[in-house]
Amino acid sequence: DSDIWPKTPIDYTPATSEYAKQLRELTSKILSALSLGLGLEQDRLEKEVGGMEDLLLQLKINYYPKCPQPELALGVEAHTDVSALTFILHN
Repeated sequence: DSDIWPKTPIDYTPATSEYAKQLRELTSKILSALSLGLGLEQDRLEKEVGGMEDLLLQLKINYYPKCPQPELALGVEAHTDVSALTFILHN
């Protein structure tokens, strides 16, 4: 729901919307490749997740300032993502 997105920076909403569009296209390509690799019809996995139009995208943005003592950092605990695919973008 873009109504709860931040108003600043001014290009946040258009940039995030474009990023989501690109992720949907990438997801479609990956699901197609996986389907074919599994010997299924090309669109089988995309259909299984409900299609790209109804695909729920969840975006989490984390900012971690440089740690002055990285040897003391614990990081993120082990976990399992509950999504079909997870993309991690590191800058």
